[in-house]
Amino acid sequence: MDYKKIAREVLENVGGKDNIASAAHCVTRLRLVLKDTTKCDKTVIENIEGAKGVFFNSGQLHVVFGTGLVDMVYAAFIEEAGIKESSLEDVKIEGKKNGGKLKEMFKAFSDIFVALIPGIVGCAMILGLRAILMTSGLFGLETTLAKTYKWASDLSSFFNIIATGLNFLPVFIMYSATKRFGGNPVLGIIIGLVLIHPELGNRFDFLQGKLPDVSYWNFFGINIPEVAFQGGVFPAILTSLFLAKFEKFLTKRVPQILSFILVPTLTIIVSAAALFLVFGPLGDVIASGLGFVIELLYIKGGVVGAFVFAAVLQPLVITGTHHAIGGIEAQLIASTGFNYIQPLWAVSIIAQGGACVGMFLLAKKKSKRREIAISSFIPTLVGVSEPAIFAVNIKDSIIPFACAVLGAGFGGAYMRIFSVKALGFGLTGIPGVTIVNPPVMIHYVIGNIVAFSLTILFIIIYDKLKGVPGAHE
Repeated sequence: MDYKKIAREVLENVGGKDNIASAAHCVTRLRLVLKDTTKCDKTVIENIEGAKGVFFNSGQLHVVFGTGLVDMVYAAFIEEAGIKESSLEDVKIEGKKNGGKLKEMFKAFSDIFVALIPGIVGCAMILGLRAILMTSGLFGLETTLAKTYKWASDLSSFFNIIATGLNFLPVFIMYSATKRFGGNPVLGIIIGLVLIHPELGNRFDFLQGKLPDVSYWNFFGINIPEVAFQGGVFPAILTSLFLAKFEKFLTKRVPQILSFILVPTLTIIVSAAALFLVFGPLGDVIASGLGFVIELLYIKGGVVGAFVFAAVLQPLVITGTHHAIGGIEAQLIASTGFNYIQPLWAVSIIAQGGACVGMFLLAKKKSKRREIAISSFIPTLVGVSEPAIFAVNIKDSIIPFACAVLGAGFGGAYMRIFSVKALGFGLTGIPGVTIVNPPVMIHYVIGNIVAFSLTILFIIIYDKLKGVPGAHE
């Protein structure tokens, strides 16, 4: 494959080097910010060798090439265009000039949690290993491994200690969010530690009325309960935004000679006050509201609610509003120790992979559509659905995507019936098995097979009845 030729053809059809504001790439996509989007010929780009799809999102042109190939194309592209490498953050900032505030807000959620996912996944996997030691009936035992063997008991205790990162999640969120919003992340850590200070009362007990003897601070007639914000995902994010803005405000106004002392001191005091007075209670309201919606859909809605929940996740991906889900998952982990959204994510993504396989089966042998379909399916196995969606499932019609949405719904219903939950978030597909609660791991696998298989079946049935547009080309 001639990467330079591919890069040259892309460059020619986006308006040339003078029309490039910035360029970067992610795992599967070349991401460009164009000065004039009207100069872009999407139809021609879609037919360039290796290209699997083209779409605009958040002020950026995304050209889907797939894992590995995109690295080669990007290297050739920046050389051909004669531009310097840009980070994804640079491209995001440039793209925001053409993007809406709502999309920017949802994207901020994603940025905050992306940096935390490796740590969260690691801790979740350790807790999964501990769960194996603590689950009765495994390996032919009447009780647990931990109760049967001293080494297993000690290992279980050790795992519980080293997976403690999940107990300090608000601290990590404060760090990541403060950094994302342009503040000093060390100050974010300090306020994050305030969120979970051991001398403060337990927030969950306080909200449920289980702390009748709670103490209060009284500042100028305002009573503030001496209660922490364990599980305070949204208080952490809101306070981080305030901290970053307030620190910048002070930096511009405090005399240089006093800045080193006054800026961090005042930022900590005012941000902590804002946490207890405004953003903590407001975060509780947001968390309660989201909790109500989730409870309505998943708990009270039962199988039907889980069907709807799983079905709508990939439509959210198209709109870009799915980034907020990470915050909800983090809230679930912090407050309950489990995440029942992860299995729903898994079936929603693998169903899109099923749609690719369905379109592969319908396409002509040795056609480019087959090649694109199968190469777009592979990323869904590791939790990446965008190539499948944009390169195949909505390319010629909405039918494959709709069949996948329906298949995901049934997969979600299966996950609800067998109470499949994860111990972390950020991993789906095959890697997602590692963070699923061990006693229901088999049902995680079956649920994904259900979503995958039903999607293929729905596409074939629809094609027999009415014909799927573009399927037989």
